[in-house]
Formats: sequence, structure tokens, C-alpha cells
Amino acid sequence: MKKLTALLLIAVITVVAWNCDSPKTMGATDSGIYNSFCDSSSPNNLCSFIPYDVNETFGVGYDSFLDSAHQTPFDVFSWQTFVALNWPADRSGNPVGSITDKPDMPRVWEFYSDPAEVFGHPDAGLVAQLGMAKSGGQKFFYMDSKSPLRLAKGTVVDMNKVNARLLQGFKEADGHPLIDRNLNFALYEIKMNPVETNFIIKNGLTTQQGIYNYVTGLDSSSHALKLPQSDSASRNVGSMEVKASWRILVPALGDDTSRYYCRRAVIYIDAGHTRNHRPLILTNVQVGLVGMHIIRKTAKMSSAEIWTTFEHIDNTPDNPQEAQQSGRRWSFYNPQCLNCTPNVAPDTLAGDNGQYLWEPTMPYGVRYATNAPGQQFGHGFGTQAVRTYPVYKFTEMTNRLWQQKLQGTVWANYRLIGSQWQLAEVHPQPMAPNFLANTTLETYIQNDASCISCHSFASISFNGDSISTDLSFIFPVYAQDSIRKVVNAMKK
Repeated sequence: MKKLTALLLIAVITVVAWNCDSPKTMGATDSGIYNSFCDSSSPNNLCSFIPYDVNETFGVGYDSFLDSAHQTPFDVFSWQTFVALNWPADRSGNPVGSITDKPDMPRVWEFYSDPAEVFGHPDAGLVAQLGMAKSGGQKFFYMDSKSPLRLAKGTVVDMNKVNARLLQGFKEADGHPLIDRNLNFALYEIKMNPVETNFIIKNGLTTQQGIYNYVTGLDSSSHALKLPQSDSASRNVGSMEVKASWRILVPALGDDTSRYYCRRAVIYIDAGHTRNHRPLILTNVQVGLVGMHIIRKTAKMSSAEIWTTFEHIDNTPDNPQEAQQSGRRWSFYNPQCLNCTPNVAPDTLAGDNGQYLWEPTMPYGVRYATNAPGQQFGHGFGTQAVRTYPVYKFTEMTNRLWQQKLQGTVWANYRLIGSQWQLAEVHPQPMAPNFLANTTLETYIQNDASCISCHSFASISFNGDSISTDLSFIFPVYAQDSIRKVVNAMKK
């Protein structure tokens, strides 16, 4: 009996040890634990099917914690979504062919709507340029920070003051640019999927007045806007927002374009944000994708949503030791700058009125470079970005499975940094993981960056009421009446 008990104890310890050291896998390893490469009838193959929800269930009273048993299904869900969104698409935005087909072809998510197209924009020139770029098959960029500081382009107002009044407490969009090793600014864009776009337009949610009317019309006591969640029965993927970061690629300076998903783009910088105070319109610029946030509202995670973030593997080292030893050419870190302090935002210059100004010619961010000792002004280093928190080891194990499956495509050069979620039946916290940051989207605030914590404050104020906007800052930032009120107030 004692021998049998001992054998059972060894077996239990073995199972526990395996669970602690192995990711939840299936399909690729046939281990019987979920890691389907496609949430459909072909789990062992990559596909363009956007999953409706995470394939995980929780017992009564379960709270979110970072563990391999529950985290891996979220990471698989993130990879499934990332692959499906980055499937090549036809002119209607529908997936076609294989993910290996036509590497320069626009992807599914790139046909989603820019907030300026849905909410309108005070700068008519920007909207016109956006339309022309799309008709010409090019991407369009007007932000050099995750924070949309350019909301009032073309106006003669202090945009710092406008931004401060629109984004009070919006910590993660801190308004500082990221500068790559070639001394060019990183570029940013925001997209909303058709589910969210159609919901906004149908219900007149493009203004604060419209949001207030809709919310109070549903329930006079309601102080919350609720976005559509996924529903597999009706084949509804739910609301989705994508925030992507890009960098200008310069092969002459050593950028290997074969390692990136590349596109041709138009970059539009208004006269108030250029060194010579003239509008800067750059066309046919080659850019490479370096980061992507994906926010999904699903049925299972409707209260806090699922927050996914990916990065290119060449962005930054995970630590200074890796930077020195790998020999890799990092996009946002230079091992030669031994005296550079990591994750420090560039300072604005005297006379620039608190703005970051583009030079009329490349390199566009040269005046904000960090200068090495003895170097001439403007010939230093870009942002020295380093990851503050390591990627969870089971997330990295899941990454290896998907990168192997994507071998031979540029998508094998992207890695999941994390999937944040929250299920709080007993405790108000935690999130899993507690902190999550993309080094290209939250470079300077990684120490306490948390998607859910930050976005829980998203709301608008109207008629004395504070209306939460379902963890989306798109509404308080882009609702046109709020922008016009601030801009008009600043003009007086």
C-alpha cells in the first residue's frame, strides 16, 4: 500500500512539474491540450478565420492570475487573431489566398476605418490626403505618437494645451515620439473594425451629444456606453480596435526590408509641426510594421476585453546584455551608445514651443537625437528602448510554435509580447499579466503600463454626467463637438 501511495505521489508530482514547464499545446504536438493554429475545422493549419472568443472556461469564483493553465489559451487566441487580421485581402477587405501570397498586398485590418473617416476631422486637408492615399493604394500617416496630437491640424492654437484638455489622465498616450536608429520618427495609426464602425454610425455616436442621447435613451440611469461583443451564433466577431506602429525603412542605412511586412505610404505633417513651418507631404515612403495592439470585446471577456500586443523581433533587446551579445541590428536601440539611459523620451528644443518638429528632409528627427561624447549636434543616437518586464515564459513557448508554423514568411519575425485579460469574481484585481507594454507604443511608461488599468478611465463628460466609453479612448478623443469646443476656446 505504501509503495502504491508513493508511486501515485510521484505521478502527481510528475504531472504538476510537466504543467509548470510546458505550454498548453495541441495540433502541433498532439498533446491533447488546446493550441489550435486555426479556430475552425482545420486546427493544424493557419487560416483567415477570426476567432469569436478564447477557448477557455473558468470555474465559479475564479479570478485572473498569470498561470500556464489559463494564460496559454489567451495567447493562442491572440495569435489566431493576429494571423487572421494579417491575411492578404482583396479591395473589399476580404481575405484571399494564403498568408504567404503577395507579401506586399494590404492585409485585412488595413481596410478597417480610421477614426478620422468615421468621426470627421477639423483639418479638411488631412481628410482629403487620407482619401487620396487610399485611392492610390498607399497607407496614410498623420501621427508620430500613439497620442493623436494632430486632432486640430491647420488651426493656430497651442496643441499642447488642446491635448492636455482632451487627454487629461491619458497616461499611456504620453505624446512623446519614438526615434529609430536612423533618426526618423516612428509612425502610428488607429483602425476600427466594421462591427465597431457600423455601431457608431448607426447610433449617431460621433459626438458627445450623440453618445449622451444614445446612452440615456437606453436607460435614463445609465452612465456607460457598451460596444458590441462577439457572438458566434450570428458570426459576429465583436468590436475591435487596432493600433499599429511603423518605421521608415532606409535600405541604404542597413535596413533589411525582407524582414518586415512592408507598405508604401503617404506621410502628412501639418505646417505647425515642421521646422520650416510648411506642410510636409511625403509620398511613396517605404515603411515596415514594428508593433500592433489588438483590442477585442468578446462574449466571455465583455467586461474588460482582451488586450493583445505584438512586436517585431528586431525592435529592442529584452535587456542590455542581449543587446551587446546578439549582434543584431536593433531598430530602437544602439549598443554603441554606452552612456545612453534606456527608455528616456527626447526633450523638445528651445524655440520649438513645446512641439516636436519634423525636418524638411531625412532624417526627420535628427535634432532630437541623443548625442555621444564629442559628436557634432544632430549626429547621435535615436531612442534607447529596452523592455522593462520580460515576456512570460509560456507566452514565449507559444511564440516558438507559431513562428515555426510561419517559417518562410515575414510574420515569423513578429512575437506576441502578451495577452492581458481580467476576470474578477471575488477580487477587483489582478489583471493577467499585471503589467503589459509594447516598447514602440508605451516606450517611456513601461514600469506601470497596464492596458486595462489605463483604459478603465476612458469616458466623456456631458451635461454634468460622466459616461464611460467601454475602455475606448477613441470616443473622448475623436468626438467632434469636444474637439471643436476646445479649439474654439483656444482661438478666443
